[in-house]
Amino acid sequence: MNTKTLQRLPTLAAVLLVVLVVAACAIRLRGDEGQTNPTASADETSNPLATKLAECRSVKYEQKDALSDCRKAWAEKRRQFLGQKTPAMPDSGPRQAGSTLFAAPKDESRLPSGYPPIQQTGKE
Repeated sequence: MNTKTLQRLPTLAAVLLVVLVVAACAIRLRGDEGQTNPTASADETSNPLATKLAECRSVKYEQKDALSDCRKAWAEKRRQFLGQKTPAMPDSGPRQAGSTLFAAPKDESRLPSGYPPIQQTGKE
């Protein structure tokens, strides 16, 4: 072998390795399309919340009633995921000014007590 062939050998090995990695990824991704998870479908049929969340994947913005129901289902799933014991926000009753769906009221019990309040100066 001549020296030119020996110098190209590492480059050829690197190119071959990249081609093999890309082919392995393509085969792996293509193989996942046809498979379904039988345990996931069994869970969805026994859990009405999971069924509702599956239906909500195809809801459009124009479907106001369905979108409202989906927001309630998402809030319940979020509550379950975070392990909160209180139910999600109630459906009825006026919302307080400044409240949002994701923000809980501030807990001021951690603030230190016994300090004098900060006084505003009259300068502006």
